[in-house]
Amino acid sequence: MRDERMPAFDYLSFSLDQKKDMRQMVYAVLMLAAVSCGLSELGERPGRHQGGMWTGPGMDIGKDEPDNPVCYVTAFDYRDGYDWVSDMEKGTVKCSLTVFADGVPMMKIPVGNEYEISSDPDMHRMIGRHVYSDFSTAGETVIRKDGKELFRFDGREAIIGLLVDSTDIYTLGHPRAGDGFVYRKNGEILLSRKKGRSFGRLQRDGEDICFAFSEPVKSQTEVIERCYHVRNGVVTQEVLREDIKKVWDVASFKGKVCYVANVVGVKAPVLFMDDGMEALDLPDNIEMKTCRLTISSESFCIEGICAAKGRPISSILWPDPSEGHVFSDGMTVTALYAEDGGVSCVLNPVLPGGQGMIFRNGDPYCVYPGYVAVGCHSAAMVGGILHVGLSSKKGEKPVIWKDGIVDTLDVNGFISSVTVGKGK
Repeated sequence: MRDERMPAFDYLSFSLDQKKDMRQMVYAVLMLAAVSCGLSELGERPGRHQGGMWTGPGMDIGKDEPDNPVCYVTAFDYRDGYDWVSDMEKGTVKCSLTVFADGVPMMKIPVGNEYEISSDPDMHRMIGRHVYSDFSTAGETVIRKDGKELFRFDGREAIIGLLVDSTDIYTLGHPRAGDGFVYRKNGEILLSRKKGRSFGRLQRDGEDICFAFSEPVKSQTEVIERCYHVRNGVVTQEVLREDIKKVWDVASFKGKVCYVANVVGVKAPVLFMDDGMEALDLPDNIEMKTCRLTISSESFCIEGICAAKGRPISSILWPDPSEGHVFSDGMTVTALYAEDGGVSCVLNPVLPGGQGMIFRNGDPYCVYPGYVAVGCHSAAMVGGILHVGLSSKKGEKPVIWKDGIVDTLDVNGFISSVTVGKGK
């Protein structure tokens, strides 16, 4: 089946010099809540759920051409006939985390508490050709690779960042109860704070491993927030201007620290980058709720949640500080991909009943009716073609959207991630 390009329809794309030319873009995507897989089996299709690790012909994809990009898709797969959308068994049914390489089954990993593999889409990530997962027991955090335990450590942490450097695994975790963060190498603590917050990103900047955090400091009259940047374990306090009111996000890009902040006397957030500053293009009637940088090796963009007075929240996207895209009321970005000089995203509405939309480098497309994106890693550019994983809210088989062409995936469940890697 083919997805049709939207006819000319209005969207709001504005710049500092051309606000009279603004037009409104209306997006409608229905958010699909991730369904929990669980503990007891209701029956298994032969060859799909064998109770253990399974590898398939997709393991050979890319081996003959190891430098070519491969599209990896992860999906949670139930037995045939099970209504995973309604989930009448309330999460007591086992399933498999299935990996596809260019559409060919590559591996299946059993999911459930007994396997210490979660069905939460945020608790696994595809890095290269391997699946790295985290799981919280009653008192520990367990890190696995392709379903096999690598290490575990005391404490229940939500792993919000994981990087692989040769044979070492770096993690950035937030305690599941309380504030602060913990930065680890192979489970051993490198840096931790019991107060404050990380900015929720463990990134690679060239050969460096970086993240940023802030912590509250009491002055004589108030509590202020100091910001720090960590590069290869070295902590540096960022010296901020005195007129900065709030720092939204801090990241590293091409060896330099950049950040987005509110400045006294400037209504719009300001991007500080390369020793310069630039106010983001923002309509007068909009108030920012959140603002975040998305960084890749060669590209960056800024994404935020905003709202006009008395109206629902919506997303705003800046591929460039001087050109923003404000999406219609009630629309928020679910998946965002910034790479290869372009920015693409999938938006979901707060209210159900709408048809999905994909924003591909400034161009809007309709999603096949009844299909939505699940999770924040459901889009990637592979060989110049945008791949988006879409799941059915009625329990039909999920699909991969490829620049308007839709391929069906043989899964009774939902797609949890779409990534690009190499076959080696």
